[in-house]
Amino acid sequence: MHAVRIAILGDFHFGYDRFYDDSFIQAARALKAACDSADLILVAGDIFDERVPKQETIARAFEVFSQATKPVLVIAGTHERRPQGFVNPVELLCKAGFAQSCHARSCIFESNGEKVAVYGLAGVPEEYAKAAIEKLAPTPVEGAFNIFMFHQNVKDLMPAVEHGLATEDLPKGFGLYVCGHLHKNYELRKDGVHLLVPGSTVLTQLRREEVRKGFYLYDTAKREATFVPIDTRPFIYRELTLGKPADLKAAVEAELSRIDPTGKPIVRIDISSEDFSGIDLRALSSLQEAYAGKFILSLNIAGAEAGLERDSLTPVAGHAQGATVRERGLAVLKKVVEKNGHNFGNVEELFELACDASEEQFREYIISMASGKHSGGSDAKARPPENKVL
Repeated sequence: MHAVRIAILGDFHFGYDRFYDDSFIQAARALKAACDSADLILVAGDIFDERVPKQETIARAFEVFSQATKPVLVIAGTHERRPQGFVNPVELLCKAGFAQSCHARSCIFESNGEKVAVYGLAGVPEEYAKAAIEKLAPTPVEGAFNIFMFHQNVKDLMPAVEHGLATEDLPKGFGLYVCGHLHKNYELRKDGVHLLVPGSTVLTQLRREEVRKGFYLYDTAKREATFVPIDTRPFIYRELTLGKPADLKAAVEAELSRIDPTGKPIVRIDISSEDFSGIDLRALSSLQEAYAGKFILSLNIAGAEAGLERDSLTPVAGHAQGATVRERGLAVLKKVVEKNGHNFGNVEELFELACDASEEQFREYIISMASGKHSGGSDAKARPPENKVL
């Protein structure tokens, strides 16, 4: 049996504002290493960070993908999701000929007599993910090694999430399952399901588990995966506990003096103390400015332990970011819809339309919902699987 080597990547987040250049540089490294070692490349969504990226971002993405020397199969993630009838940036990537989309269809790759079939499901609102799978009813291709690629929360890895897919929700009969969306890499074997989550190639959430970036290389003969790390901007996580009396500035500077500034690393320091009284929180901003040439510095006060009001921390630069404007807006819309008992089906689709559609399109959508003509639900259409041969 001939082996097909498959590189599994995800979450490039091209155009991510905080580490804009890193998003392209590190994805390019991963893609080049993948092409050097694999026969087929899979990218599991969130290739772009925004639904409507700037033209400069799209141009740089095209440049990165133009270096790929092996076939590339992709799906769109949750960051790229747009309402039906609107083009998302992953579609542009495919229309330009840099990749093939396997959303809602099987794409077949053959090498040395070995056949691999990849069926994809682009990112959908979490509460509709299970229904989308049931609606599409993906089936394995006979005589092929079958992979199901999706982009959602996985409850088995994130038990605290309200919505997401469990391993028992995944379609049956596939030899491998590939998931994007989560920014830490995971390998899970449970109840006959072999799941690989490659994680992101760029740092986004500044969590300690994000230190390792790279991709998985899967061997279809051995049925084994190997994680391949890539070079990235260094990320250093520290926890700092202040004593009494607490000298914030001196303690942080002492910690920074022990860190090598080579490569201008990203440094996150979480600061806690039994007593923050008398500490000038403005010192955090001045420290970040003072060390801006050496580090990308994030200093975070453990507000809960300190008994501080959240508002007192918001002006501090580098404080851990919460929900995005989009996430807050969507949450408000969901509350309004629930409170008033409206039946607008897929509230995320309604929100995206409000952002992207013309006034006439949005009005027609609302009228169709009110008259019961719009089915709502998942944006994944029910259709028979189409086999696309590479």
